Amino acid sequence: MTAAILSRSGEPTLSADQREALARGVSSIPPSWPLDRWIAVNPWWGRRHLPAEQAAAIPGARTHTSMLMPASFYLDAWSGGRIRETDVRKAIAESGSQKEPGALVSALDRLPAESAKGAPSVLDLTNKPGTSSPLEAMRQQIARACALFFDVRQSRWLSDIAAGSLLESWLEQTRNDLLLDRKVGLKGVRAIVESLSNEEVDASEWALGVLNLSPDDLESLAQRLLFELIGWSSWCKGIDWRAELEGNQSGLCDQLLSILLVCEAMGVQVASAELRHQWQADWGRYRRALPNAGDELLWTWHRAYEIGYLRTLVHTLSASQNQVISNSRESAIAEFQAVFCIDVRSEVMRRHLEEVCPTTQTLGFAGFFGMPVTHQGLGPEGDTPKLPGLLAPAFRLADSTGDRQKDRILSQAADQRELARQAVRKAKYSSLSSFTLVETTGLAWAWKLVRDSLNFNKEAAKIPDGMHSGLFHRHGGDPVSDIEKLELAEQLLRGMSLTSGFASLLVFVGHGSHTDNNPHQAGLACGACGGQNGGVNAGLAARLINDPVVRTGLAERGIRIPDFTVAVAAEHCTVTDKIQVLDRAQVPDSYLGKLRKLETSFADAGQRTRRERATALNLNGLDDQPLMSELTRRTVNWSEVRPEWGLANNAAIVFAQRSRTRGLDLAGRAFLHDYDESLDPEGSVLESLMSAPMVVANWINLQYLGSVAAQNTFGSGNKLLHSVIGGNVGVIEGNDPDLRIGLSYQSVHDGQQWRHEPVRLSVFIDASRLSIEKVIAHQPDVAALVENHWLWLFRFSEGGVEQYQNGSWHKF
Repeated sequence: MTAAILSRSGEPTLSADQREALARGVSSIPPSWPLDRWIAVNPWWGRRHLPAEQAAAIPGARTHTSMLMPASFYLDAWSGGRIRETDVRKAIAESGSQKEPGALVSALDRLPAESAKGAPSVLDLTNKPGTSSPLEAMRQQIARACALFFDVRQSRWLSDIAAGSLLESWLEQTRNDLLLDRKVGLKGVRAIVESLSNEEVDASEWALGVLNLSPDDLESLAQRLLFELIGWSSWCKGIDWRAELEGNQSGLCDQLLSILLVCEAMGVQVASAELRHQWQADWGRYRRALPNAGDELLWTWHRAYEIGYLRTLVHTLSASQNQVISNSRESAIAEFQAVFCIDVRSEVMRRHLEEVCPTTQTLGFAGFFGMPVTHQGLGPEGDTPKLPGLLAPAFRLADSTGDRQKDRILSQAADQRELARQAVRKAKYSSLSSFTLVETTGLAWAWKLVRDSLNFNKEAAKIPDGMHSGLFHRHGGDPVSDIEKLELAEQLLRGMSLTSGFASLLVFVGHGSHTDNNPHQAGLACGACGGQNGGVNAGLAARLINDPVVRTGLAERGIRIPDFTVAVAAEHCTVTDKIQVLDRAQVPDSYLGKLRKLETSFADAGQRTRRERATALNLNGLDDQPLMSELTRRTVNWSEVRPEWGLANNAAIVFAQRSRTRGLDLAGRAFLHDYDESLDPEGSVLESLMSAPMVVANWINLQYLGSVAAQNTFGSGNKLLHSVIGGNVGVIEGNDPDLRIGLSYQSVHDGQQWRHEPVRLSVFIDASRLSIEKVIAHQPDVAALVENHWLWLFRFSEGGVEQYQNGSWHKF
């Protein structure tokens, strides 16, 4: 918006304060990603520069945006023992209050329900009794215009309307609506629309001139209007975000705000003098309104709730101090080394793998093993990003069978199948198609419908064999050089503090989720890496480590991998907890005995992991084989709304050697990333960990928290009522045309209780105070998250754990 509001001569028409106010309004919107590339998003990322206690409830927005739960939630936690008196006293001490816990309980019991305090909209004042408000009517009209503009897959008619800018598309659709005045309940708005310029700058200039609001009021109104369409606002913001990653500009969220401001201005323009006076009076009352008096009380209880979790976690981590074994000894006895993604579901698997095979050393590493690639399969599909969604890919991994002629045949066959599908789809949805054609094509799917309904769909998920895949520069297409491969491998090994003590089998275990008929399937895959499975990246990492040229270069840089070390790739299905070794045929015959032992250990660990997960999935009581069968059925059951719990209940991340946490039951709630400060004298690895995996884990944590505390705003509602829009654009719920973002109700609640505890992320680092403080000083985003309480920072110290608060360290 800052660049959009210009006069016809190109000169700015707004003051710097006004432009900044509108920019702040846009920045409060979280980005969203397509369904097939879904990543967890921090709903409050644009407000990280403010204290969480102040910023979580977004001023101006009428919808609930706070991370606070209702008073009844904390009362239940108190009466059930989840919050203890010591927790409340510690929270009181942190807040500086002098009150007693008993007084806080009484005050919480008397706290009134939250009331909406959105910024005033003149469209709220013009509705007639028994009819929907003009604001709601305009909201639905704009949402449908967005659906048509962004739909490039499902829409078959009127595709020419979706040309040009979003504003032009909306104006075209609105001008063609002869019943617009009646639909929105405002006489004369269609005439105004017909008089508006198609140029965004002119339309925005007109709207802001009519509204005539101060910068502060403009910011509040912008937030109110954008949050009325939070789904489409987030979609536009996501496109803007991804364009910026590529070095481009989009400005779609600015365009949507311009449309919303035009609608508000039209309401002011056609309103009576009496209504305009009332609107201005409402703005006066809004400016004078005091903050919700109950927020301070609820924040104290929320902090007590978080301390209740930290009390048990810190006790567990501190109790392990006397049992810490040295990393050198652990490496010396390691027969296998298994590198897992830091995903919280891996914590359970790693723990059980170490139990069934004590000679296995497990490690954790984030970001799909540091492979910044897109994946190009054999077929018409475009590149699929296989890296954290906050980063731009540098390389392209192209599949190949190793035979160019065979590659060409397979690609042509895939192209033909897709062309046939598109031809049938086009014919079926054409305005000229006959009823007989539609019925006939529908019958062709009858057997699949019956088969899926009876769970006869037993097709297993296929994991690609990438032994002959080529690695190229994404821009330009040149092959990646040996030096670049060496740097990728070095970053991988140093990033997880594995530079010596290599085992004979080094296994990179990616993970992924396999489900059927699930628009949010990508949300069950990696929570950070664009909703993708990690087998492809694991295979690339293994091939790099096995590359003789790379190994020679690593040795010259001080990382000597023994000749007897063989790297292998695997993928962990998080629905069934089955780990499948990939490219098995490439393992030397002399290692097959070791590989079989490792696969047996994977199977035993998976069995124990399934038993641990059974209760949460309401499958406890089943024997091992029936349990495995039921979980396998969930991957192909097209009516299953809870195939697994994903990353629900995530609460902590630990940067330390595995010896700090080995043998500890962290209940599948902690991300575990290996880090050894002695191998990082400059602190560069720690800086990378705190500015990347820690930030990503914070996004995941706050996505889940927002989907619980503000389900109607930052959650996607009831999965049973979802309909997919635009192929992979998103979902709507019921008849509401706005997109739903975040996690569905079924992903965080089992029908009786929440399966995710809404607590902020706790970060535990095994490093010196100086090293951690150096990162905080050098990384503004890290400092904002830490100092504004968007997460809680701890470090291991002699005799326990200490917390960083207000610029200093205190024993917890």
